[in-house]
Amino acid sequence: MANSAIRLALVLALLCCGLARAEPPPVSIGFYLPVVRDLPRKDVEVSLRFWIDELARSLGLSYEPVHMYDDLASLKRDMANGKRNFLVTTAVGAVQHFAPEELADGFAGYKQVPDHLLLVVRRDAGISAPGDLAGKRVALMEGDELSDLYLETLLLKAWGKADWKRLGPITREQRSGKLAHRLFFGQADAALIYRNGYEAALALNPQLGKHLQVMEAYSLKIRSPHIGLFSAQVRPEHREAITQAALRLNESARGRQVLQLYHADDLMRTSLRDLVPFRELIETHRRLLARSQGKAESERK
Repeated sequence: MANSAIRLALVLALLCCGLARAEPPPVSIGFYLPVVRDLPRKDVEVSLRFWIDELARSLGLSYEPVHMYDDLASLKRDMANGKRNFLVTTAVGAVQHFAPEELADGFAGYKQVPDHLLLVVRRDAGISAPGDLAGKRVALMEGDELSDLYLETLLLKAWGKADWKRLGPITREQRSGKLAHRLFFGQADAALIYRNGYEAALALNPQLGKHLQVMEAYSLKIRSPHIGLFSAQVRPEHREAITQAALRLNESARGRQVLQLYHADDLMRTSLRDLVPFRELIETHRRLLARSQGKAESERK
C-alpha cells in the first residue's frame, strides 16, 4: 500500500511538472472587421501583423496570421473548433453570438476614458427627451449595430413601439466627428456619438459646446463598443501569460504605433463583466419589442 501511494505521488508530481512546462498554444486571433469600419482593410491587416509579431517575440510564442471575418457566425464556428483562440469583436456581437461560458477575460486597446454612446442634440432643436425626436433629423454611425439597437430601445421606451417612421430623415457617417459637425452646421437635430469621438471633435472646435448638448441621462454607459476575449478553451495560466506579454507592448515603440492607429491609449485587461451593459440592453430591447408586438396583435383582434 505504501509503495502504491509513493508511486502515485511520483506520477502526480511528474504530471504537474509536465503541465507547468506546457507551452502556451499558438496565438490565433479572429478579428471581426466591423470593429474598425473607418480603416482600410489592408491597414488593419498590416498593423495587426506587426502587433502579433511583437507579442510573439516578447513571449517566445508561436502564432498564426490574424484572420479577418466579415460575419460572426464563421468566427464562432472557428472558435468552437479551436482554429481561433482569441477574438476581437463588437461587444454586441459577443453577447449575441457567444454564451458566457465560451469566452474568458482578455485584453484590448482602449482610451483611458470610457467610450460611452452619447445622445447629443442641438440646443435649439427643442429636444429634452427621446420622446421629442418625432420629426427630428437624426444622424447615426454607418454600420454600427449598437447605435441602431440603442436608438430603437429609446423609441420603445418613449413611444411604446419602434416607430422609425416618426423620425425625420436619418443620415449616417463613418466617423463620430462628422456626426458632431452635422449637428453643428444644422444638418441634423440629434445624433448618437461615441464619447471619445465627440470629445476629439470638441477639442478641435470648442464652438461645438455652445451649440450642442450631451443628454447624459439618455446616454449608454459602456466601457467600449468593442472587446478582445480569449476562448474559454485556453488554459487560465496561458491566458495570463499571453495577457501579461500583451500589456508590455504598451512600452514598445511599435506597440504604441499600432495603438495610435486604433485611437487607443493603452492595451488594457478586459473582463466578461464588460459585456453586462450590452446584455442588459439586448434583454431590455427584446422585452419591450415583445410587449409592443403583443399590444399591436391584440389591437388587430
